[in-house]
Amino acid sequence: MERIIQIIGANASFFEQYGNYILIPLFLLIFILDWKVLKSNFSKPLQKIFRTLLIISAFVLGGLIYTINFPLKPMIKTLSKVDNAIGTEMVHFEYLNIAKDEVETLNDHKDKIVLLNFWGTYCPPCIKEFPDLKKLEAKFPEDLVVIAISDESPEKIKRFVSRTESPSIIGWKRNYDWINPEKFLPLSIIIDKGEVKKRFFGRKTYEEFLKIIGQINEER
Repeated sequence: MERIIQIIGANASFFEQYGNYILIPLFLLIFILDWKVLKSNFSKPLQKIFRTLLIISAFVLGGLIYTINFPLKPMIKTLSKVDNAIGTEMVHFEYLNIAKDEVETLNDHKDKIVLLNFWGTYCPPCIKEFPDLKKLEAKFPEDLVVIAISDESPEKIKRFVSRTESPSIIGWKRNYDWINPEKFLPLSIIIDKGEVKKRFFGRKTYEEFLKIIGQINEER
């Protein structure tokens, strides 16, 4: 299921714009094909094989249609919004720096590449991603800042990060004016000179992050 969510998340804009227009007709086409197979002159064993394949396809497409229109619809809308913002200026974004107990903005890091990482203490992939984010910071100490944002209580966040290795800046954001990833985490957005460059959904490896960060750094 996690892999399916990642695939849908990676293609969120496509599913929001064209998902129903493509998947629903395909779903209906399966029933038409099933009826034609039933009325065909195929042998009974061959009919059974074809109809079994069509039924399986119908279950897969039906499940996908349900998923993108109900449980994953908020995620798709959020990620599509981020996709549409790529290449544009990042809107004003504030967060509470947990360690300093001070409100900061992305403008405080305008001279660096910013990796804005949305996470939660309840999200195992998020925590597994932390060491790679730390490794990225060590790789680009002068050029990159990682800001890990959670919407849980500052006290809970502070207790949690005191027991685990985490990025240098842990922030708290209760109200998301521009983006609300809800529980669909981790989500990382890369910003350079105020411009949204790239987004990653789901846990990514150090190598995947390194590739895009390295490219952006070379273009600066």
